[in-house]
Amino acid sequence: MPFNLRGLAALVASDSVTLWFYTTSDTRAAVLASGYFSPVADRLQQGHIIICQTADALTFLPVRANGEVGNGLVLDAYAAPIRLTTGANHVANSTMTALPVSRTLVLAAIGAGITAGREIPVSATVTGAVGSVSFTLIDPNGATVDTKVSIPVNGIANSSFTAPAAGNGYRIRAADTDEPAATMLSPSFLINNPFSLLTQTGSNVLTESGVQLLL
Repeated sequence: MPFNLRGLAALVASDSVTLWFYTTSDTRAAVLASGYFSPVADRLQQGHIIICQTADALTFLPVRANGEVGNGLVLDAYAAPIRLTTGANHVANSTMTALPVSRTLVLAAIGAGITAGREIPVSATVTGAVGSVSFTLIDPNGATVDTKVSIPVNGIANSSFTAPAAGNGYRIRAADTDEPAATMLSPSFLINNPFSLLTQTGSNVLTESGVQLLL
């Protein structure tokens, strides 16, 4: 009988080794004849191994050039041949569509003239799938002073902080709470000491608390 394509299956295929299994009702001598594997010579590369189950033997056949095979090693010429169960590959097709999600966040400028103990209003304009905005007040050393979370209304998220002690180098950071990569950090700003009222009694200048001010 001629070569039967349905009897050939790849058992192992890798860069280092390819192992085939071939079963046929032909004899071992017929399989070893020149040109028997010609129909699949493009698939059988030199160095491949075929476990060949013929009508009269079970043989390991080395593949040579142009699909020719060597005499190989006969594993059994008397006992019943082994049975290997092979099956078709099952291919599952699935289609997934990735849709881009737009998220933008722009922190409004921080006002000047901030005084310790007073309110620091903060605001951010958002577009896209931003559910809430986290505002963080950062001190000059980079430590977190306070954090507030705001839900945007009409694309605007608002909040406020109580200004801490006077100092230079404070910052506000705004971030999308669901996507921390969407964030914006303000330039550093100054917090001043509170102003004191001065009064004058005669030739003396007094502070708000009534203590004389020496000039």
